[in-house]
Amino acid sequence: MSHVIIGTAGHIDHGKTALVKAISGIDTDTLPEEQARGMTIDIGFAYWKDNVTIIDVPGHERFVKNMVTGVSTVDLALFVVAADDGPMPQTREHLGILNLLGIRQGIVALTKCDLVEPDWLELVIEELAELFQGTFLEGAPIVPVSSITGDGVDVLRTLIEDTVGRVEARPDRGVFRLPVDRVFSVRGFGTVVTGTVLSGQVSGGDELVLLPSGKSVRVRGVQTHGKAVDVAEVGARAAVNLAGVEVEEVGRGDILSQVGYFETTYMIDGRLHMLPDASVPLKNRDRVHLHLGPREVLARVVLLENEELGPGQTQLVQFRLEEPGVAARGDRFVVRRYSPVTTLGGGMVLDPRPVKHRRFREDVNRALRDLEQDDPTQVLGARLKSAGLRPPTDQNLASEMGVAVEEVRERLRDLVAGEKAVEYAHSGGTYFAHMEAWQDLRDRIVVALETYHAQNPLRTGVQRRELEQLVTGNPDSRFYERGVESLLESDLLKAEGPLVSLADHRIQLSAEQEAVRENILARLKEGFSTPVDLNELPGAVGDKPEVVQNVVAALQAMGDLVRLEETLLFHPDVLQEVEGRLVDFLKANGEIEVSAFRDLVDTTRKYAVPLLNYFDGRGVTVRQGDVRVLKGGG
Repeated sequence: MSHVIIGTAGHIDHGKTALVKAISGIDTDTLPEEQARGMTIDIGFAYWKDNVTIIDVPGHERFVKNMVTGVSTVDLALFVVAADDGPMPQTREHLGILNLLGIRQGIVALTKCDLVEPDWLELVIEELAELFQGTFLEGAPIVPVSSITGDGVDVLRTLIEDTVGRVEARPDRGVFRLPVDRVFSVRGFGTVVTGTVLSGQVSGGDELVLLPSGKSVRVRGVQTHGKAVDVAEVGARAAVNLAGVEVEEVGRGDILSQVGYFETTYMIDGRLHMLPDASVPLKNRDRVHLHLGPREVLARVVLLENEELGPGQTQLVQFRLEEPGVAARGDRFVVRRYSPVTTLGGGMVLDPRPVKHRRFREDVNRALRDLEQDDPTQVLGARLKSAGLRPPTDQNLASEMGVAVEEVRERLRDLVAGEKAVEYAHSGGTYFAHMEAWQDLRDRIVVALETYHAQNPLRTGVQRRELEQLVTGNPDSRFYERGVESLLESDLLKAEGPLVSLADHRIQLSAEQEAVRENILARLKEGFSTPVDLNELPGAVGDKPEVVQNVVAALQAMGDLVRLEETLLFHPDVLQEVEGRLVDFLKANGEIEVSAFRDLVDTTRKYAVPLLNYFDGRGVTVRQGDVRVLKGGG
């Protein structure tokens, strides 16, 4: 059986608390000050039936923030209007707040009907019907009652019971989260927090985290409706006994949550809807009271689309918080003016941990509009798109969205199957990128290589790490590596040792460089086994050292010359002839010393030892003490 939270709303002294007592038999004014003053100051609770909790909220203007705390988690609103007063200022403000918080179902109780004549009652009902137009209460039943005489109370109670049976179960994101609305200490048990389970479930022994402090806590026990239970599930009003935290370390608005899913934030993106009767327009960077469930923080509003936001208007905004907050995509918020404190508007969180945005950026606003979609899979796709070249893991996405990682993985698989996303593994993690980001990365790598080849026509390729620095957009290193591998697999790139290049890249020599090339090769061939070395080569060919060195590097890359050690250069034809002489000698004699090899090819020790090492390295010969023999015995 689903838990249902009923929240009262309405102007001060319109009989909310008396009505709750008449319906449930429970007095929610429990504070001595409340009983002395005859008014509700803080939220009160009535546990009615096994699965219904009634939250009674204050109606006085000075306690509206407590009212927001109370109704932030309700499923059904019991909207109270006194027949003798009719709609009053807090009637309209509470109606606006309920609308902003996305409450979908409501019942209107017209109290104190024993104090007015029938004709007056009809006028008030007509006025209310007009007031409710365009709100969630349009067409809602209006029930005249008197908590004093009891008239209409049974009718109202029956209507509430029937409506409770039709309330849709709260959607469960699968991740435990409970906003704390009360905290106290019980002798022998320690710290207890209460709140409504927004998602997931909690049991004794669970290891949780308290945010924004980040303090680790353990659940000693759980109660719902004053009874110990094994598990409190989504929608339930729960009292959670915590170990590992003192009562003074917890405050209203703190979030008790499953470890690894939620983080504190100093920025929140959302869409802000201004009330039609908002007292003033909002201007960029205005300071406001931001209500995130039971948590109130001061924040600056950065308007992302226009310079001003007037009554009845809507706009994408970024809140810059003055103290840490905690939120998830889809959470509702209320904004109140800094001073004097009046409700201005509210809306829905689109991104709970964004980067700082520059104003009037269409790409930023387009990405935020994508997050307003109703389909969770499409929203997930939008999150991937906004991540761009720095793809998240499935756990990252689950944390950002406040949704169980199992559900996120299932939706990610759908995106991959539909070719809307790609998946890759790296260092034990599984990452996901939007298909547009994937194509963008591959294009950027190709463009970076094209630019590199154009600027370095004499080089065969570039080191991967160097290429990464040339790719624009600062892609994540793991994503970059997967992009390079993908391009190699599809034969758009090729690898030669540690170097990568475009598959069709060939070294291009200018006419001047071609002349230097011919000159160098001629000198090397002419020198045979004692050619000029790299330091002598510029003088021999009559060109600048940097030109000669660039052409030599190109020739080496193309296989037109072989470099032994740092400065010794040989023509490939020369090495082939020297190898032939060496092999013939060894076949005839079995072994050769350095001095004999030197005489065999008419060279000096400067060249003889590097040449023999070269042939060892190629597997032609093998060194045995001071002599070489043919590898494998000839």
